[in-house]
Amino acid sequence: MPNTSRGIPTLHALLALALAATLAFLPSRAAAQDRPTLGADDYDQWERLGQASLSPDGLWLAVVVRRVDETSELRIHRTDSDSVVVAAEGARPGFGADGSWLAYAIGVSPDERDRLRERGDPVRNGVGLLNLRTGEMEEIEAMQSFSFSDDGRYLALRRYGSAESESDGADVLVRDLTRGGSMSFGNVSAFAWQEEGSLLAMTVDAEDRVGNGVRLYDPESGRIRSLDADEATYRELSWREDAPDLAVLKTFEDERHEDTAHVVLAWRDLASDSPRAFALDPREPSELPGGARIVEHRAPSWSDDGSTIFLGLQERIPVETAAEDAEGEGEGEGEGEDGGAAEEENGAARDDEESPGVEIWHSLDVDPIPQQRVREDRLRQEHDLGAWKLADGGFLLLGGDHADQVEIAEGGRHVLARDETPYDVNAMFRQQFHDIYAVDARTGRRELVRERVTIDMGSSPGARYAVWFEDADYWTHDLATGETRNVTSGLGGTFVDLDRTPTREQMPPFGIAGWLEDDAALLVNDRFDVWEVNPDGSGGRRLTNGAEDSIRHRVVRVDREADAFAPDEPLYYSTYGEWTKKAGFSRARRGETPEPLVWADARFQGGLLKAEDADVYAFRRERFDDSPDYFVAGPDLGEARQVTRTNPFQEDYAWGRTQLIDYENEWGRPLQGALIYPADYDPGRTYPMIVNHYELLSQNLHQYVVPDPTSYYNLQIWSHEGYFVFRPDVVYRDRRPGQSNVETLRPAVAAAVETGMIDADRVGLIGHSWGGYQTTFFVTQDDLFAAAVAGAPLTNLMSMYLSFYWNSGGTDARIFEISQGRMQVPWWEDWDSYFNNSPLHHIQNLNTPLLIEFGTDDGAVEFNQGVEFYNAARRAGKDVVMLVYEGENHGLAREPNQRDYQSRILQWFAHYLKGEPAPEWITTGVPWLEQKDGLRKKKVS
Repeated sequence: MPNTSRGIPTLHALLALALAATLAFLPSRAAAQDRPTLGADDYDQWERLGQASLSPDGLWLAVVVRRVDETSELRIHRTDSDSVVVAAEGARPGFGADGSWLAYAIGVSPDERDRLRERGDPVRNGVGLLNLRTGEMEEIEAMQSFSFSDDGRYLALRRYGSAESESDGADVLVRDLTRGGSMSFGNVSAFAWQEEGSLLAMTVDAEDRVGNGVRLYDPESGRIRSLDADEATYRELSWREDAPDLAVLKTFEDERHEDTAHVVLAWRDLASDSPRAFALDPREPSELPGGARIVEHRAPSWSDDGSTIFLGLQERIPVETAAEDAEGEGEGEGEGEDGGAAEEENGAARDDEESPGVEIWHSLDVDPIPQQRVREDRLRQEHDLGAWKLADGGFLLLGGDHADQVEIAEGGRHVLARDETPYDVNAMFRQQFHDIYAVDARTGRRELVRERVTIDMGSSPGARYAVWFEDADYWTHDLATGETRNVTSGLGGTFVDLDRTPTREQMPPFGIAGWLEDDAALLVNDRFDVWEVNPDGSGGRRLTNGAEDSIRHRVVRVDREADAFAPDEPLYYSTYGEWTKKAGFSRARRGETPEPLVWADARFQGGLLKAEDADVYAFRRERFDDSPDYFVAGPDLGEARQVTRTNPFQEDYAWGRTQLIDYENEWGRPLQGALIYPADYDPGRTYPMIVNHYELLSQNLHQYVVPDPTSYYNLQIWSHEGYFVFRPDVVYRDRRPGQSNVETLRPAVAAAVETGMIDADRVGLIGHSWGGYQTTFFVTQDDLFAAAVAGAPLTNLMSMYLSFYWNSGGTDARIFEISQGRMQVPWWEDWDSYFNNSPLHHIQNLNTPLLIEFGTDDGAVEFNQGVEFYNAARRAGKDVVMLVYEGENHGLAREPNQRDYQSRILQWFAHYLKGEPAPEWITTGVPWLEQKDGLRKKKVS
């Protein structure tokens, strides 16, 4: 059994400093029972903290805070003081690059949104603009979007277009934030700022296409240029990175094809007075494959040197001429006007005929029709990749005949193509493998890199290597030399994750942490540590020392714009204690022992933020009893200053806390669970307990939970209703998914009850989806629980195996064989395992009152899984109630349904765990007419 008090014994002195630095984070609170618990009227004020943004100079932090009542506000904090600017309904903050300005969207309050919709008026956002130097704020009404120029000196704002217009054009306003003044442009459908410059490209889409074209505006000089004009639609503006080169697609249509094709227009050196223009027109003689169109759903992309533009291609769709039209040519001669009119009328009648509502499903379908239907848009967008050479107009088709996925390596020198075709039949029910090809983008030459790969990581940032994971190791392929190497064999690390659904032929790795600049080294994770691996196969080393104390280290990407880590800069790591649940951050230069900077009984979500132009760092910290907030600090993260203060009114209420519970399951696996105390906990009492389970949940020990009744499995509300809540870890053995849960849950609950705080006769069980399956199975095996709730549970593994996961269209068989089901084979090859682990097949043993919830349109676990169990329970005379929510999917989306289900869960457990009187729907059921009339009255009221 692991010792939960373990820390980092080899680093006590450093750790003491880090611990002292975090003491200021811990809130001081009076005894919980001296204050009231939350009631339904208290929930609306509660706040959720969004993702923060730091200004380039680190002086400002902007974050959106949303409340349970759906109102929100943008809070703009000065990081070195308590100053804060609040913008009601503010969202999507963006700082200008020079740190002088902040722009943000201004939404509409929920009440105002409802009023506008009731009147049939459009709901339109505005844009707020804050001068961070002077504090001046401005609100600009009815603006759909905004974007700063790369240097932050200019701001482009796009208004809403007319609802009555068929064009996509709208007015765009460009503000000069330094000198003042603005320039307005009409009928702009899209705009894009140049990177590393201030040129603004715009596509114009006017009514009837009159005046359409591509315009270029230079706000520095005020110069406006028309790059192209035509009665066409222009789309997909694409600047080359760090260069004044631009590409765009220009549509054309013809009567022989159903689809729209495109001319590609490109310009080099647009910052000069004499830019060079290029055009690729499929209607003109070229090396473009005949009968192909350039697609609109893949934006043109440039090679690093600007010599090549990569484009997506599809075969054109010809217009199909009706056979009767061809046969009827000339038959109407001499029939007169009446005959022509009759033929026109019959043709219209034929057009009005409904097409058959049939789908043809064949057992040879590699991708079943439901899956193809769900993926219709994706299938229509499948395309080949081509390279257009600007210098000579040459065109190369890249990837080959079977290129299911294509990736352009950085710089555009090589392309990686993935061919799944040889393995498609196997992937109908097992893992999808593919072959990797390297394609020379200059010649089109295609080279096989590796066969039968299922996990590949694409190319390195410097485009030198292709990387994939095979068996238990990482492999690289040198795109320059053609050499392939196993780069982790013999290093001593275990890079494959054997605990994650261990029924696959190829198990997944712990993942890649990134690359060093110039492809000098690959950083990869094992269970606890980060390794630096030489991509040429010459060796590697462990950078962290987490395995010794079961502390997981993961590299934090501080500069989120960089595609690789600088070798001379220190690396930051997020740290997490597997058995202590402590977390924090460490730092070290490569080859040095990581130094703990922050280490606390807390949760740090979202990594580290760094100001672009200053050594200012921000991180988010929370505990179950301490609302999430952002802190800022210097590079060593010491003396961190709290910037935000969410939910300060929490101090007015009683609040629970958490602790870890250690246990071993029935086959000796050491595990843990997170125990949440009742908000009004009194050491002199025993309490009922709700067990909420899925798979691994103890890692959420320090997660702050907002009390929200639309979140129907809300742990905070259960705590305030006077329950202990226990979230145990559950692990599995192959082909025993239900039985493994029973063998894990029994000792877990016993360990919680052994604390002496819980009444063993008043324990309930709840779970959703897979947790719903675990719940339904457990109560057919053991009478441990006084009541249970199962949301959308699998109940019959045999019938479920033969169904579809309708949300994706894929077969459920794959879930059972290679995923969460862990069954490995179909049920006709192992009848006993499927039978023994199906709740339905043990209905006769059910003695626990069970509440089941299902949406009729559940696309993950088919509704009939609930129907089967419900009817079996009726036939067996068992105590089961099923809540059926019409039109809902796997999770309830409509707020009235969310609140209803949450309320009924509380009523169910209040009756069976607290002994409160039961409403009629629990004791005897409610006839349909009473249900319908009652719902109608509730809606009216």
